[in-house]
Amino acid sequence: MTSRQDQISAVLEKFTNSIGSEVAGVAAVSMDGIILVSRMAPEVNADRVGAVAATITGVTRRVSSELRIGSPDETIIQAHNGLFMVLPVGEKSLLAINLRKGANLGLVRLEARETVQSLAQML
Repeated sequence: MTSRQDQISAVLEKFTNSIGSEVAGVAAVSMDGIILVSRMAPEVNADRVGAVAATITGVTRRVSSELRIGSPDETIIQAHNGLFMVLPVGEKSLLAINLRKGANLGLVRLEARETVQSLAQML
């Protein structure tokens, strides 16, 4: 029988393969910032990315609540050399995505939503 970690890894691999080289890294993260499965580059500290993703989500939720605009569907940081995207997976987990500069954000957002749905069934 396949472990939950193997199932999550397969979903992340499918996401990465569907987007291609535009994805620099992807991770499934608990709401506490603990990495469940990471496909980040070796030079990236995945534990730190997980902690930051959880913090970003917490701050985004507080701001959205204060502004009374509803629950956030995603948070995107656009930087000079790429993007970082965080999407909630239910109430207890996150999908963190590191994209290279010039990534097709429309395609990534579509694939990310499908990935979130697949992960939500497991987490």
